[in-house]
Amino acid sequence: DLSDDGTYTSPIENETGRFFTMVGTLIQGRISVSGAAVSAAKVALAIAIRYASERRQFSPPDSSEEVLLLDFRQHQRRLLPALATTYALHAAQEELVSNLHDAFTTENYPERERRKLESLAAGIKALTTWHATSTIQTCREACGGAGYLSINRLPQLKADTDVFTTFEGDNTVLLQLVAKGLLTDYRDEFGSLDTLGMVRFVADQVVERVVERTSARKLIQTLIDAVPGREEETDIFERGYHLELIEWREKHIMEGVARRLKAGIDAGRDAFEVFNDAQDHVLLAARSHIERIVLESFVAAIDRCEDPDVAFLLHRVCDLHALSTIEANRGWYLEHGRLSASRSKAIIAGVNSLCSELRPQAGILVDAFGIPNEVLAAPIALGEEQRRQDGKAQTAGAEGIPGFAPPPP
Repeated sequence: DLSDDGTYTSPIENETGRFFTMVGTLIQGRISVSGAAVSAAKVALAIAIRYASERRQFSPPDSSEEVLLLDFRQHQRRLLPALATTYALHAAQEELVSNLHDAFTTENYPERERRKLESLAAGIKALTTWHATSTIQTCREACGGAGYLSINRLPQLKADTDVFTTFEGDNTVLLQLVAKGLLTDYRDEFGSLDTLGMVRFVADQVVERVVERTSARKLIQTLIDAVPGREEETDIFERGYHLELIEWREKHIMEGVARRLKAGIDAGRDAFEVFNDAQDHVLLAARSHIERIVLESFVAAIDRCEDPDVAFLLHRVCDLHALSTIEANRGWYLEHGRLSASRSKAIIAGVNSLCSELRPQAGILVDAFGIPNEVLAAPIALGEEQRRQDGKAQTAGAEGIPGFAPPPP
């Protein structure tokens, strides 16, 4: 409030508390940006996968027929893991929106839950927008020169969404916000969320911590408990194995951060210096936490699917998302002795196998996004390549797209 003499007052006495309350008002914007990023990734993937399902290039030595782009393994690897992760992020986004609805419609919504929602919104916004930026660029390259043409939407998508990584909060700063939520007990420490208070709290806490589950905590724990004790005996497509590996990584990183901060404080170093030196480690902890949340959200969404055929397909999509996430971090797992070299190679082979298995379903999976052709509006996604091959391509491009019409007779 502002008094007549120009003095500002607030019912929140603590300066840090006021700051985070103010920042919390950005939550709706972050969730909106996150949803827009997921939608942009869907559009880019729909364009690239439809085009790759028609565009042919190079023929085998024993055939004159050229191979479809999507039949090349590397092309599958470029697009299909990104498609799987987009499905996973969609599930996480839907759960986030549901939580936001609860926050607005529940009387006396718990303060702890509100802080948790703010942290999740920040983390998921960071991952979705980075994913969109990376995916759109990959799709642009996967479409070759056609992907560079403005008519095919990808350059404009890139231009429109690039700002998302800093809009409504720089992603690196947002992950730091997530990390502070992980390292600080908001219930007891809300009044001292500065660097010094956070580091002292971590220095005093027991390294072991309990991983808070998503809404499907019972389902997730059941899947993890079903995993055999010996790593090499576990099927790499076992869902509980994926969940346990990704949770183990989060726990290990968090424990490492806690030990690192404690060692710095015990040595009498400046608290800010200790935190700053460990910032890369802290941000890695935040990212690993959100990666677990995303996977668990996807698993829970599939569990709610009532159509067995759809659920089966989504299970395989989830396999690809989980294994490609583990594959991307296999160096970390090897460094920390969690994966053997042979197991790491098996995961790579598993990703290849899933790409091959899901290749025939790729068109169905992007069609399931439900993007109308009028909205997709990219000729290479609407059959132009097939018409060209059939000798029926029209100079004006696909009919029905604003700004294009067939040439006069």
